[in-house]
Amino acid sequence: MSYLGIEGLHAFVTGARGGIGSAIVKEFEAAGCKVTAHDLRPATTPASESVFHVQGDISDESSISACFKQAQDHFGPINILCANAGITNEANHPNIWELPLETWESVYRVNIRGTFLTVKHFLLAAKTSQESLGKELENLAIVVTGSETGKFGQAGHAEYASGKAGLQYGLVPTVKNEIVRLNSKARINAVAPGWVNTELIGDRLADPKELYLETQATVALKKIAQPQDVAKAVAFLASHQASGHMSGQCLSIDGGMEGRIVWRENEVPQAMSDPSSTTASNNPQRSIAQQATMGSKDRKKIYLAFSVDFDAVSGWLGTGKHPDNNTSDYSAGYLSAHTGVPRLLRVFKRLGISNKITWCLPGHSIETFPTQTADIVASGGELAIHGYAHESASQMTAEQERDVLAKCVSLIEGLTGGKPVGYRAPLYQLSERTIALLQSQNFLWDSSLSHYESTPYFLPLNPSPIEQIDFSPSNRAETWMHPSPDFASLPKSSLVEIPLNWYAEDATPLQFYPHTANSAGYVDVRIVERMWKDRFEWLRTEIERGEAEDMVVFGLIFHPDTSGMGHVIGMVERFLEWVKAFQGEVVWCTHREVAEEYKRRQADKSN
Repeated sequence: MSYLGIEGLHAFVTGARGGIGSAIVKEFEAAGCKVTAHDLRPATTPASESVFHVQGDISDESSISACFKQAQDHFGPINILCANAGITNEANHPNIWELPLETWESVYRVNIRGTFLTVKHFLLAAKTSQESLGKELENLAIVVTGSETGKFGQAGHAEYASGKAGLQYGLVPTVKNEIVRLNSKARINAVAPGWVNTELIGDRLADPKELYLETQATVALKKIAQPQDVAKAVAFLASHQASGHMSGQCLSIDGGMEGRIVWRENEVPQAMSDPSSTTASNNPQRSIAQQATMGSKDRKKIYLAFSVDFDAVSGWLGTGKHPDNNTSDYSAGYLSAHTGVPRLLRVFKRLGISNKITWCLPGHSIETFPTQTADIVASGGELAIHGYAHESASQMTAEQERDVLAKCVSLIEGLTGGKPVGYRAPLYQLSERTIALLQSQNFLWDSSLSHYESTPYFLPLNPSPIEQIDFSPSNRAETWMHPSPDFASLPKSSLVEIPLNWYAEDATPLQFYPHTANSAGYVDVRIVERMWKDRFEWLRTEIERGEAEDMVVFGLIFHPDTSGMGHVIGMVERFLEWVKAFQGEVVWCTHREVAEEYKRRQADKSN
């Protein structure tokens, strides 16, 4: 015997051929009920000892009345009604001023008029049965299928959302006070599903991004409901034994939904362009000074410094040089240009942050892929130097390093008409000689080191290398037991370091390098996404506790050959959308803007 205690009772289910309706029929049947399955369409499954099919139109009063009579004639008095039938159209999403009257009326005819007529004639049938029996029917219960659109609304579907709201928050609470005049223990409740995996939604959620926005980003359980989830809740509400003291209620079956998506990424830049828009406070198009004053005036901001290293083929020529490199390896570099760069550019454009991205360009990539480079320049981001063939400082003589820097400066000047002011060493492999060279060329910033994690700092003035220890047997231990220079106490240059390292990029965990001993490449992108989020959340925690540095920077490096892959680009976009939601707490900026802001702050301190 089921805990529901509804064995042998007669349940009438409308919309029985649909995804939710068919699951409800099966749930009642499994609980031992006799079920009349009603639908406008003819049945596709055969009748059975416990299931009887009737066909009719719930919006036609004579039709629904006749269907209840057929059901009574077949199985006897009806104890339970599930008014589940409803329609919508997910193929079109008109604003209310574009909504055709015929659409409004056709939806209301089924969802509102039809539900009203169904409830009316169910209760008339119950009244007739009770008069015939001379007593109240056992377990008289109604469950109406509403929707979370009735709670949160649904842009593009005013006719559906308003109708469902009327049912679950108007009809149900009203009928609960009337139904007890007919049967002293009778009850009516509603279920309000969120997104449910049925044919009714069509291909609306076929796009993984749309699936995320609608059924995961706003849902605590991060998943779409199955029809069985709704069916079990309906059976619970239909049972006097299980829920006998619940009436007039609307039970949400939505996985903990918090609301509905209002703006999608392709709409956000347009919305933010309106200065009166509430989202304008997070508009990356504003200057960093304007962004920094948004939100709480007393709260430190997190400066978002995101960059792209367009290594392409050069990554296999310099630091990635190996005697076994072959065409297959180089092809990943071409993927970087042909697939990765366009995908990243589109993502940045959709999010309205193109001009806040710093692109670190090897000279080899500039000359090998002029079309992609032109697209990068047109995006409006900052251009910085990243070697020529992705060489490390240790691979070059001092003269070679000077020549490479001069060549790369010339290439970027040819693209922008201005001298680049930023540098990132390939594979973070720079030396004290590199630092001195950048200082002599009046570079503004470098982003290759991590003496600190989340705040800029000035690099030492012409630093000396840290001595390595000679552990040869003839060397006495006392020769190496002395401290290294205290970095913080060394004389400072004007070269600003924007710290980044292996943990702040995509390639280290997500790119497979066949000739690298510690290569990864098969890490779940969600692990990397979680790590990035954890870093960001910790910075917010330090700010809230008053423990943060004077200027807090959160940086990430994307590589087109890595982040351009299909299983990674979605995570990158998802993360950028997530961090963008921290309105008033973040400032979008290029590396140049970070360095200039840091120098301004240091100058203010010294004045």
